[in-house]
Amino acid sequence: MITRRHIRIKVMQAFYASVYDGIDTPKEQRTFFKDSLLKTFELHLVLMALLKALHEHAVAQYEIKKKQSSLVHSHEQLGASLVTNQFLSFLAYHPLLAQTLSTKKIKIWELNFDYIHQLYAQVLDHDTYKTYAAKENPTVDEDRAFVVWLFSELVAPTDKLYDFLEDQQLTWSDDFPVVNTFIVKQLKACKPTEASSLVMPDIGAVQDDIRFGEQLLTTVTQKSEALLKEIEGKTPNWEAERIVSLDNLLLQLAIAELLFFEEIPPKVTLNEYLEIAKDYSTPKSNIFINGVLDKLLKEFTASNRMNKKGRGLQ
Repeated sequence: MITRRHIRIKVMQAFYASVYDGIDTPKEQRTFFKDSLLKTFELHLVLMALLKALHEHAVAQYEIKKKQSSLVHSHEQLGASLVTNQFLSFLAYHPLLAQTLSTKKIKIWELNFDYIHQLYAQVLDHDTYKTYAAKENPTVDEDRAFVVWLFSELVAPTDKLYDFLEDQQLTWSDDFPVVNTFIVKQLKACKPTEASSLVMPDIGAVQDDIRFGEQLLTTVTQKSEALLKEIEGKTPNWEAERIVSLDNLLLQLAIAELLFFEEIPPKVTLNEYLEIAKDYSTPKSNIFINGVLDKLLKEFTASNRMNKKGRGLQ
């Protein structure tokens, strides 16, 4: 679930906090970085719990409506297809998911029931659901396709959900794209007849990436003054105070990788920070950063200052 780019973003956030928010001891910086990563895994559980809660609410509403003998409900009005959907049922009753949610004390939807009720009503009112509910015996693939649609189109892109979860945890705003993409891949891979097909992502599986992040954070914070000197004279059209603060930090991170991380190809470093600049800084930041790094890369190559190892790393 976690990519190196996401690690770099977390390091960028921790570096920013160390420079501008007074998180200045190495221990505090590492704690900020690790806690932010742990929150990424927590967001995954929160969103999986949402699908579980939706199914549980659908079951409860189905039972209530069935008892209202004075009213006649259609199949779709009963929400029966949400109840019988093999994938929603698979998640709702999955033992490992239930255990993990309990262990991690994820109870956000029990405490914010209104959102689940609103999502349930939104689903039942949608034409895509009505078309799906009209199928007498949907196949496993049709059940899967509906749940993927539900998450991709009604859950993931919802501003209300985004704002609500951002209020719960600020760093989640940066985690949504990677977590949403991972969940869609999970849903497509799940087999309702095989409990083992749903695997909970484990932070222990990305220890190499975490070590990289910690080393990068330590390097850039300890060598910040020297890294800033590398930038001097490379921005003739920009006075120091005109350089966006985030661009300054991204340049330091990129230079640190170029000079002190021998296993990372220079092209990878440049591409990663240009993409991060596009998402997090000003519209022209990637052009500015690209120009500075291009000059530095030529300089470092000419002076043999980059000690890159391995084929294709020179």
